[in-house]
Amino acid sequence: MQVRSLSFLLAVAAVSVAAVVVLASSGLLSPWWSLFVSGAGQVCAALAATLACWITASRHTGGQRWCRLWTGAATCSWMIGQFIWSWYQLFRGVALPFPSPADAGYLGLPVFALAAIICYAADRPSHGVPRNRSGQLVMLLDGLIVVGALFVLTWATTLGSVVRAGAATLFAFSIAIAFPVANLLLTVIVILLIATASSAANRLPLIILGAGLFCVAVSDSVFAYQVSVGAHSVPLVLNAGYIAGLALVAIAALTPTRRTPRWEVRPDARWGYLLLPYVPVAGVGVLFIVQWVRGSHSDTVQVVVGGVVIALLIIRQAVTLVQSANLVASRARLVLAADQTRRQLERDLHDGVQQRLISLALSIRRAEADVPPELTQLQQQLSTVVAGLTGTVDDVREISRGVHPAIVTEGGLRTALRALARRSAVPLELDVHLDGRQPEPVEVAAYYVVAEALTNATKYAQATLVHVGAQVRGRYLHLSVRDDGIGGADPKRGTGLTGLTDRVEALGGTLTFDSPAGQGTRLQADFPLDQP
Repeated sequence: MQVRSLSFLLAVAAVSVAAVVVLASSGLLSPWWSLFVSGAGQVCAALAATLACWITASRHTGGQRWCRLWTGAATCSWMIGQFIWSWYQLFRGVALPFPSPADAGYLGLPVFALAAIICYAADRPSHGVPRNRSGQLVMLLDGLIVVGALFVLTWATTLGSVVRAGAATLFAFSIAIAFPVANLLLTVIVILLIATASSAANRLPLIILGAGLFCVAVSDSVFAYQVSVGAHSVPLVLNAGYIAGLALVAIAALTPTRRTPRWEVRPDARWGYLLLPYVPVAGVGVLFIVQWVRGSHSDTVQVVVGGVVIALLIIRQAVTLVQSANLVASRARLVLAADQTRRQLERDLHDGVQQRLISLALSIRRAEADVPPELTQLQQQLSTVVAGLTGTVDDVREISRGVHPAIVTEGGLRTALRALARRSAVPLELDVHLDGRQPEPVEVAAYYVVAEALTNATKYAQATLVHVGAQVRGRYLHLSVRDDGIGGADPKRGTGLTGLTDRVEALGGTLTFDSPAGQGTRLQADFPLDQP
């Protein structure tokens, strides 16, 4: 959908909502016709949303299709509820038909919409990786935590006093409060999805959907307030939120999304998304502190809901800790698997391609020796071929050394560092105090740290001397690399140090980097030696 088409739909929706609300609330029509116009506007908006969701569902597959089908079911359920509500008002003369069978249809909106959001979240990748069940659980817990915390704040400031002074029955208020709470929960979950959307094209329909759910939640909140104070009717202008919200749901369904490739990875973390659940919880904490300082007591609702929020927060932290532990273990397994693959490739190059090239060069050299002396041109050509094969062997040897440092596997870190010192274009001082061998993944990672530091010192730092130190202290291997170059290096401008940091941290270690301008560069890596 083009920007102009989207703007046109938004304009049509705004004009339609304004026309219905103004016409129904202007007093130009009789009360019966005002109710009819308002109810018809809501039913038409719900019907438009239902048709838009179900028609566009046929153009999609997988989670996107099920998301639209469930969303259409949600708006269809709400439409049925509104039809029953209007029937009570228009033909049975009930100004506020609440509670009534219409509430079952209304409550179907958050139930089916939650199913739609779960389908959407399960289908979309998160930072290039499909969401697993624990990720979906964390998102649901985040939504419940935010809604619970906001409910405590609202109850403590305005809602609690209204309910305590109101005339509504407990059953009526429970149903009324279920509307805004459920819709607010959906809105928060949509906000979480927006925060993790992979592109602007995928964020736009979510933003429109979230705006629609928010409009419905606002109208539901005003409705809950009216029920709490024992009102006998609801102002028709209240229905503007319902009409606008359902119209926005229809537009969201018509807005196309871009299928995110599974390999598209966003390397940066969105701190706003990560901290979102804690902001309202912090507000609740501040509220309790203020109440304690002022000597006021929290009522039962605040204590119960606050306790539920804390329990959900603890569950979320437990799930997050399990995720983090699994992530650390998976990173270590990936590093080990990659090293094994690189080692196998190095062996294939050394024992396969390289040996075949050497054998071919020797065969040509023997053929060259059998060439008659008078065929000097042929001898020169064969000699050129042998020289080319010899150079190719050297290239393959360098490639295999870069794929995996076989010298580390065969001789250990001390021997590998000495080999690096011999090949280094910059003078290298070694201060290595190692007794025996260390775990091979640690030795390989340490070798790559030194090799990358030497490469940077040679290409960019203009260094004249590099010092490498390695020693075991306790259960850690401490590795340091420093040069006397120009400094001022920025690790964010390259991927080498980022890859080294990932490799070191995957083994449970740490990598620190310091490069003040004019004072050289220093790398410090610490590897635990007792990791499995």
